[in-house]
Amino acid sequence: MKKKKEENAPVEGIIDGTDFVELKRDMQSAKIIAWLEYNQQQLIAGAIVLLLALVGVSLWKEQQLTEKNSAALLYMKAMNTADEAQRANLLDTVTKDFADTGYAVLAKLQKIKLSDAPEKQELLRSLIASKVAPEFIWQARLDLAELLITEGKAAEAKEILSERLGKQYEQARYALLASLTEDKAEKASLIQKALDAVSNDSELVTHLEAELASLRLEK
Repeated sequence: MKKKKEENAPVEGIIDGTDFVELKRDMQSAKIIAWLEYNQQQLIAGAIVLLLALVGVSLWKEQQLTEKNSAALLYMKAMNTADEAQRANLLDTVTKDFADTGYAVLAKLQKIKLSDAPEKQELLRSLIASKVAPEFIWQARLDLAELLITEGKAAEAKEILSERLGKQYEQARYALLASLTEDKAEKASLIQKALDAVSNDSELVTHLEAELASLRLEK
């Protein structure tokens, strides 16, 4: 009986379940420490690169804000200048020195008002080719087409108007296209398309309705 009890008694020094879990943890910790020691140079280099990237982004944002503020001040100075020649020079500076800001677009639009026909064409074409909000481009296309029509350049104007615009600009586009054709059927069709489009100009609608009525009477 005594011998049986001795066989069932736990043997001193044998690792139980808790000790085994702790041993596994110690082994994993040792592996992690060894990995960190082996890769410490790469980790330090990575941390430095990340830090430099964060600093670079911060400096870039600060520079962008400074540039935007400088552009705003110069643009406001130009708008508050009574002398047209001086205002034009200031607007040119905004366009050239702060080309990546929205104030460059505003400066270009203001400069168009001060320019003669050839320079207006150049500014409008550059605006159409630039990466700005589509509304600016659509309006520039309409303005350029009107300018070309005034100069008797119907073919160039028609080419400018061949591209569809935003729905708020389609009525004006169809109206200008109608003014470029002598064919009565085509003119009536274009005027009707203009009248069917979204309207922002009641005077234009009145003019188009009168012109369409006149064309129908002539038939």
